[in-house]
Amino acid sequence: MAFSSLLFLTAFLPVYVLLYWASPRMMRNVTLLALSIVFYAWGAPWFLPVVLALGVIDYYLALAIDARRGKPAAKWLVAFAVTMHLSVLAYFKYSNFFVGELGSLFTKLGAVGQDGLHWRKVALPIGVSFLTFEEISYVVDVYRGDAKPSRSVPQYLLFLMLFPHSIAGPIFRWKDLENQLRTRGESLDDVVAGLTRFVWGLSKKILIADAAAITADAAFSHGPTEITTGIAWLGALAYSIQIFYDFSGYSDMALGLGRVAGFRFKENFNDPYVSASITEFWTRWHMSLSSWLRDYLYIPLGGNRRGERRTRINVLVVFTLSGLWHGANWTFVLWGLYHGLLNLLERTALGKRWREITPRWFAIPFTFMLVVIGWVFFRANDSTQAFAFLKAMAGLGSAPPVAKMIPALLVPNRSIAFMALGLAFVAARAVFGRPREESGWRWVYVGAAPVLLFLSLIQVVNTKFVPLIYFKF
Repeated sequence: MAFSSLLFLTAFLPVYVLLYWASPRMMRNVTLLALSIVFYAWGAPWFLPVVLALGVIDYYLALAIDARRGKPAAKWLVAFAVTMHLSVLAYFKYSNFFVGELGSLFTKLGAVGQDGLHWRKVALPIGVSFLTFEEISYVVDVYRGDAKPSRSVPQYLLFLMLFPHSIAGPIFRWKDLENQLRTRGESLDDVVAGLTRFVWGLSKKILIADAAAITADAAFSHGPTEITTGIAWLGALAYSIQIFYDFSGYSDMALGLGRVAGFRFKENFNDPYVSASITEFWTRWHMSLSSWLRDYLYIPLGGNRRGERRTRINVLVVFTLSGLWHGANWTFVLWGLYHGLLNLLERTALGKRWREITPRWFAIPFTFMLVVIGWVFFRANDSTQAFAFLKAMAGLGSAPPVAKMIPALLVPNRSIAFMALGLAFVAARAVFGRPREESGWRWVYVGAAPVLLFLSLIQVVNTKFVPLIYFKF
């Protein structure tokens, strides 16, 4: 059940607000857990028992780890927990990919027929990547002594399944929410602030991201031999707008829904397109993932403590696995490698000097261009199409017949208009920064919400539903 769907907006959201605030204070977490189970079951009922079972296992494993902390047994229990969760992730997310690649190899070797290996494809449960990372961070934090284990199965299940984040993040950590799960302040101001944040996120998704998707989909529907320079850059730019407003809009909705119940979730985006370097970009984009990879992968690998050569290897490993985390396709691996190599380039003496002498007014659009190029790998159907797009963006593509160009170039005016609005918003943030939290701005922010909600509902009713990009991750 997507936050931008008519069912959620007209049924689940009102029920959530009314039921939560009508419940006695001592029962509100129970109400939240029940609503979260219903919400997740709506999208993946067959995977719900797996999520609940893993949550119960985590609960008892964490208690056992805490009781044995400092002993070898604790280390073995953590290793078992991490292996269990990664195995579940590997089966549901990567088994189709690996079997397909193995089948292609066997076909080339003549070991199997042209139809490859016979395999019943595994359906990808929504939110499995986000849940896996949260489960791993929970047991690891208990092992490190950074957090105390939950003393209640329902409390831990609520942390894991809290519906604002359960299907597409942000990635939560137990130590950040433990106190809020036990006690948190709640007020009418939270409801107003939460619903306002939700509506602004909804409008980013519906009015800008979904409009940009029209152009992006039209451009990326072309085959490798049908792409001109104009189509390639238009498609890459449209997708860059789409994915930012799609995912940051969803994050705004998630944070707003949590705020309605009194939760203060950490921000997941900080104007990433106004970054002056790729290194800065990754401190602003999907911050819950970036910090997770830093704390649970980069630092355990040695970080930058074992010399420059080892640091470079660690950086490449982290970015490559980041790409693979996003999807079981070589294009995601290439996207991760691309960002990893750019990050390494910025670590060289030349890269550091470039960052020192380059003014932000030039560095920001230059970094944005690099990010746009990278999104081609993320959006392309396969590596062949990705490299065809990059070739065309470099001016080396072959011009297709006019008839093939028309669908991508004569896109609806609404798509172009809202793409321009999205870029203008990014440019304004680059020049003026974030608006100050002054009373005048706050009331403009709150007052615009009903208008944005009305416009968004019109679009929801009259246009084709566009699913959240990160649902498939």
